[in-house]
Amino acid sequence: MLGQLFLRDIRLAMRRPGEVISAITYFVMIATLFPLAVGPAPDKLALITSAILWIAVLLAALPSFDRLYVDDEASGFLDRIIVSRTPLSGYVLVRIASHFLVMGGPLLLTVPVLALFFAIAPYHLPIMLVIMAAGLAALTCLGSIGAALTLGARRSGLLSAILVLPLSFPLLIFGTLATEALLTGTAYHAHFYLLLSSCLFLLVLSPIASVFALRIAIEER
Repeated sequence: MLGQLFLRDIRLAMRRPGEVISAITYFVMIATLFPLAVGPAPDKLALITSAILWIAVLLAALPSFDRLYVDDEASGFLDRIIVSRTPLSGYVLVRIASHFLVMGGPLLLTVPVLALFFAIAPYHLPIMLVIMAAGLAALTCLGSIGAALTLGARRSGLLSAILVLPLSFPLLIFGTLATEALLTGTAYHAHFYLLLSSCLFLLVLSPIASVFALRIAIEER
């Protein structure tokens, strides 16, 4: 059943490619505006490359979190999940996984293209993508909690962003420090382990908090 839910989410996402294209465009636009403002000097860009990429990823991912549960709630699919034998926590995990694949995957694939713009060495890319993947997975878990808490509220997208943005600062700091250490050739493992630990913690916490918030939102309709 969970596998069918995952395939359903992928099919629905493929019918709406505009959301993915918008996120990629937003990501590239933010990432390229910073160097234009600072200037093309390599020494300046080297100091802010990691911060630019992480801020761009965060801002590009935030608007998409609002769509995690809104469509299923509006169509009545979420009600069917609750009354069926499918565990709601499993449904939440499937939504997190499919959203990470559909939205996070294209953003990660855009990073190597931006690496050429920032003169990042190709041998740094594999580890850098792993670091950013852990950060995006953790952000998606936070986005799930924010989307569930604001489900049914007016301007839920804005409320979700307000909730998620402050909570994402530790992830932004750990990811930026790990990426900066990697690009400068210093030890990045400590920062990466903190980011990975945060990701694993949120993978446990997010389904519990999201299920609780979803049940409250449905009962209060």
